[in-house]
Amino acid sequence: MIFAGKAHPNDQPGQHLIRVIHEFSRRPEFEGRIMLLEGYDMSLARKLVSGVDVWINTPEFPLEASGTSGEKAGINGVINLSVLDGWWGEGYNKKSNNGWAIVPHGEEFDADYRNQEEAKDLMDIIENEVIPKYYERDGRGYSEDWVQMSKASMKTIIPNFNAQRMVRDYVNNFYSRANNHQKTLGANSNEPAHELAAWKAKVSEVWSKVKIRRIDETENAILAGESLPIRIAANLAGLSPEDVIMECIVGDEDKHGEFQPYEHFIFDAIGENEKQETLFSINLKPSLPGKQLYKLRMYPSHRLLANRFEAGYMIWI
Repeated sequence: MIFAGKAHPNDQPGQHLIRVIHEFSRRPEFEGRIMLLEGYDMSLARKLVSGVDVWINTPEFPLEASGTSGEKAGINGVINLSVLDGWWGEGYNKKSNNGWAIVPHGEEFDADYRNQEEAKDLMDIIENEVIPKYYERDGRGYSEDWVQMSKASMKTIIPNFNAQRMVRDYVNNFYSRANNHQKTLGANSNEPAHELAAWKAKVSEVWSKVKIRRIDETENAILAGESLPIRIAANLAGLSPEDVIMECIVGDEDKHGEFQPYEHFIFDAIGENEKQETLFSINLKPSLPGKQLYKLRMYPSHRLLANRFEAGYMIWI
């Protein structure tokens, strides 16, 4: 067993693991059987990866940060056998036969059970798929199916997981949007930026005092095609109705009991009551029949925000 790697200076458990491996490697019964390579860097990593046939990665779903090591291996012809987490959840292509995948068991299962089942899947794949394919040698001394799988890995991974794609995603999803927002805030003057900063300061000062309450009579059920009237009274603590969005989210539960939204409805401000509370109203008419759930929330809103949740405040009811 050959070990190589390094732990972050603040990663005490990682450093402890390396020490344990080192101590085992010095024992007489493991001498020559466990080797710990020092000075792990890109040069050493290149030598190690070049000797790999199968890249096995078994993170605990969904904790895989990314998986760039598996990408690097796949680009160089190594076949991946990994949990469908991080990049491999996107990179694995069963149709193209570009590797093997362990389907993760969800967080609703006990950790020991997940580990047991995923370990069983790993061993089944190695025994019934990896080893037979690897040793299926023809007259030329190698497995033609293995070579085809290696080529499929490179063919599917190289065009999709590379520096070009990385830069393109950053430019399209972040840099260009940030650049456009910067132009909005200060194309001709700094007035928009000052306006937004002043608004954020005001929201930060008063948001803890903002209160909302429901004032309609709640109905347990409506018939398909009917609407559900919902009325909210809000103490905005000095903010105006234009400074906030009152929203209704409609959805249902997935098999794990988690709320899954699929429709969003915005309330209308309809004036004030005798307590100087702002009134919000909506006649909710879901597009789908059957049992559904809905949640109500309010959050600050301004036309100059880069995204609607930038202010970082929200109230649920």
